[in-house]
Amino acid sequence: MKIRTMKLLIKEGTNNVIKNKLMSFASIMTVVATLFFLGIILLIAINITSNIEAMKRDLEITVFLNVNATNYQREEVVSFIEAKKEAGVITEYRNETKEQMYQNIKESLNDDSLLEGFSVDNAAESFYIKLADPNNSDEIITEISRFEGVNNNNGIGYGKEELDKLEGILKVFNYIVMAVLVVLMIVSIFLISNTIRLTVFARRHQIEIMKYVGALDSFIRWPFIVEGLLIGFIGAALSFFITSQAYQWLQGVINAILANLKLSTLRIMEFGPVAFRIFIIYSIFGIVIGGIGSLLSVRKHLNV
Repeated sequence: MKIRTMKLLIKEGTNNVIKNKLMSFASIMTVVATLFFLGIILLIAINITSNIEAMKRDLEITVFLNVNATNYQREEVVSFIEAKKEAGVITEYRNETKEQMYQNIKESLNDDSLLEGFSVDNAAESFYIKLADPNNSDEIITEISRFEGVNNNNGIGYGKEELDKLEGILKVFNYIVMAVLVVLMIVSIFLISNTIRLTVFARRHQIEIMKYVGALDSFIRWPFIVEGLLIGFIGAALSFFITSQAYQWLQGVINAILANLKLSTLRIMEFGPVAFRIFIIYSIFGIVIGGIGSLLSVRKHLNV
């Protein structure tokens, strides 16, 4: 196709959008609503996934030694942890002595009468271990539980199960979102298709004349396809702008609420790092919705 012909087809498609202002506006707003919903859901999913991964990285395996553990048994555990750290399996760990545990319990209770009968000798030494890969937790827990000095009766703790449940909920959430998104896309395609159909009907006599003088079907169809693509892209651009503004406002509000609730480990991420990817996704979805709407309309209603 010649460049001059392409320019003509693009000009015709653009004119179609301008001539059918009301229906074009309705189609654009439908695309905006669809993509805005898609973007918010994507950003929610990204934030949930990001926070789950951050929580996983911050999870610690808590290992309590037996109260009567010997120095040899303690050193066995320390040597195991150090070896795993050198191998890169463990990123860091900290040790809480009996004295520190006793003091922490004393400060948390803030009532000496509750500590009656409890002394440093009754306290247990503990280790708090962070893993490079949380998926190795089961293996590490199994290995460390074999040491005689470790208290295996509720002496090893790890909250990975709760995070796994959250990930399961996130997967179900994503399936529901995809189903709703498909419905919205169908609605968008239908509305855009109606817009193109009205354009085809209004120009049916002109199309017949073009056909009589030998115009190819592709030459007649392309302006309508360009119209649908243009509607989709304009809707994508508008939706991206609205999404970015709404997200940045919500980010500030939610982060402030999380800070007030002392949940600083949970954060709504910045829009900047994902802005380009969101724009690309919006553009692809907008163009696809517009293109499909145009193709369906032209195929079904363009009788030449």
